[in-house]
Amino acid sequence: MEDVVSIVPGKVKGKASIPASKSLCHRAILAAALAKGKSTIQHVSLSEDIEATLGVAACLGAHIERRGESICIEGIDRALLNKTVIEHVDCHESGSTLRFVVPILAALGVPAHYIGHGKLGQRPMQVYYDLFDQQKLPYKTEENGMLPLTVTGKLQAGRFCIDGGISSQFVTGLLMALPLLEGDSELCIEGQLESRPYVDLTLHILKQFGIEIQENPNQCFQIKGGQQYQATDYEIEADASQAAFFICAAAIAAEPEGLLIENLRADTVQGDLAFLEALQAIGGEYRWEKEGLRVYPAKLKGDLCFNVSQCPDIVPILAVLGSYAEGTMHIVGAARLRIKESDRLAAITRELNRLGACVKEEEEGLWIQGRQLQGGQVESWNDHRIAMSAAIAALGCQAAVQIHGADSVRKSWPTFWKDLETIR
Repeated sequence: MEDVVSIVPGKVKGKASIPASKSLCHRAILAAALAKGKSTIQHVSLSEDIEATLGVAACLGAHIERRGESICIEGIDRALLNKTVIEHVDCHESGSTLRFVVPILAALGVPAHYIGHGKLGQRPMQVYYDLFDQQKLPYKTEENGMLPLTVTGKLQAGRFCIDGGISSQFVTGLLMALPLLEGDSELCIEGQLESRPYVDLTLHILKQFGIEIQENPNQCFQIKGGQQYQATDYEIEADASQAAFFICAAAIAAEPEGLLIENLRADTVQGDLAFLEALQAIGGEYRWEKEGLRVYPAKLKGDLCFNVSQCPDIVPILAVLGSYAEGTMHIVGAARLRIKESDRLAAITRELNRLGACVKEEEEGLWIQGRQLQGGQVESWNDHRIAMSAAIAALGCQAAVQIHGADSVRKSWPTFWKDLETIR
């Protein structure tokens, strides 16, 4: 039976709970797995992507114990791991898991065979293949670089130069891997480093787990080899990219007292909080409180050009916000959204227009003219962010919205439909 959810238009109120940061969870789990000793990661939200990373950590030999929202991780014994061949590293549909663990295992000299599901096998990996070719490191892929991928060689210390405009996940993978090598390395970023806040999250986690990395002004990272991850206890903060969905919900459909989004931090280094900049620019109202962020309903109005090169994950819900604002919103710098779980520029354009919006797709962005949305039926494109964006758009429609493929939210926010109901 097809998974379909129907959302009836209406107000939101009260307190909203959002998951822990998926980006921080990925990084903290892998850092704990590489550390000597036991670490406790608190406030972990167990989405399908995080389960993928936990599965990989266990595959490496880390001992994992679940205690409610806390995960206790006993780090791997690298001496034993170096004598291992891992036949199946299943990354499911998680791009972060795949791109983080490939260089880590290559740095440890552990031969491994990587598999994935959905569209993961089609997502670019050429950055790593080019580095492997330069070092004559043996690897094998399917045609056109698709998964499965087998890497049998050991990464060597040295100077690494990569394009910063493809994905910051490659930068993160190398930043996590290169300290494990015997010699010192330098990682240089060529061109503009997009999604820079995600690299900042990586540097933050590495520092928490005892890894030291120096950054030069010219986008080069100096990385000493022979470092050892140190076990530590770490609490994951709320996810800013997921918060954007309920921020938008409040702006277009909250009761006058607003909606409180709990545990979101004003001082977060998560770049997706840039959603608030867009909201404020078109007349949105919010206030930071002790418990989190309170967002009020507002008359959204004004023309806005917003560059999302540093925060691409918020584009689908930003398009919803623009659809409810009087004026024109132009989203630019979004080319990388075509290689996510779906072609998100095409997906959000089609589905919002099916609800009566006026969205025009461009090569690297969207052009949106605000208007009243009507309602109807939409598809999720098996993409969690498209499904959740459609749900929020439904709140202000004239009629109900049926969302086909609603189970796709399990990838990042399994309790989304339940959490949405708690604020209705």
